[in-house]
Amino acid sequence: MASKEQHLKKAEHNERFFNHLDLDTTLFLDWIVTGIFYSALHYIRAIASMYGFENIASYGELDKLFDRLSILKRNLDIYQDYRQLKDDSRDARYEMIKFVKVEVQDLRDQEFSRIKSFVLSIV
Repeated sequence: MASKEQHLKKAEHNERFFNHLDLDTTLFLDWIVTGIFYSALHYIRAIASMYGFENIASYGELDKLFDRLSILKRNLDIYQDYRQLKDDSRDARYEMIKFVKVEVQDLRDQEFSRIKSFVLSIV
């Protein structure tokens, strides 16, 4: 049962990880995609913890939170961004999908940035 502050710290930690890898030279674009997703996940969980949703044990439960928590329910774009990151992360981990630099940049600069900005405007 992590607090809002703990989730924000973990999100920032994951963000430092994926920003540490150079998109031009790294052989680990899949890990950047995964790090982007997990950072976004912790930003979303920071909001959840503010509203007493601290025992989220699965991705499915987090998906359902977008229907249960009004601040998330009113922001369909955030859910779509989260799902894009989740799906791409899963593809990187389990489907061995190879990402190219421009795709990873887009995930970071678009979907992830929108989630981060949204969360930080609330917390």
